[in-house]
Amino acid sequence: MDSFYIICFAPLFLFTLVFLYFTVVRKNAFEERLALFSPTRHLSQKREAYRQQVCKYSKYTKIILLVIFYLPLCVFIAILLKEEYEETGTLNILSIYDDIKMILLSVYVPILLLNYLSFYVIKRNEKAQYMLLEQMSDGDFEFLLKVKDSLFFISKYNPPFVLCNDKLYIFIFFVIKEIDPAQITDLDWSYRRNGIFIEFKAPEKIIFTLPKKVLPHFLQIIEKYTNQKFYY
Repeated sequence: MDSFYIICFAPLFLFTLVFLYFTVVRKNAFEERLALFSPTRHLSQKREAYRQQVCKYSKYTKIILLVIFYLPLCVFIAILLKEEYEETGTLNILSIYDDIKMILLSVYVPILLLNYLSFYVIKRNEKAQYMLLEQMSDGDFEFLLKVKDSLFFISKYNPPFVLCNDKLYIFIFFVIKEIDPAQITDLDWSYRRNGIFIEFKAPEKIIFTLPKKVLPHFLQIIEKYTNQKFYY
């Protein structure tokens, strides 16, 4: 039975490890600079207020993820202990059947890795916004506030892209892409139930999704740095 559970959960475990490698270990040039970043100057009052909201958003997101990751597991363990108590009159998690222990272990390890991965991404994105807030112009910051106002309440301080000093930063879960918007070509998008599917080259192919209300802001950037015109 142990081999059965290992075979069943090994793909999930390996997939999590691969995702962990591409997100945490392998870094592009921007992410390498980000890893070395430390604040060098005080932000203006408006920028500091924005940064504080980013920190608050990150904190609440982590709490929600903890509940999502561990509450079902805790409920499952509680049910097992309740059944054990009804049968034996004692509470001892070590007395749970070996097969159930293997299920718990096989589920807990990927959950632990996913938890670490999610927290890493949240912290990385928070730090990236801090670095870009220090470097961006006043016009870029005002544009960031417009993007924020177009996002859903739960993601107002988690923008899918940030414009900073003529560079466009695309926030994808496993990576942050730094691109020159003037190099964007072959832009295409399609409407989906949960947002807009974006695809373009700059010069490498990039695919990500946007909320519907944010698309006009993204297209404004492309129009500003290229000769392309869009009707939306």
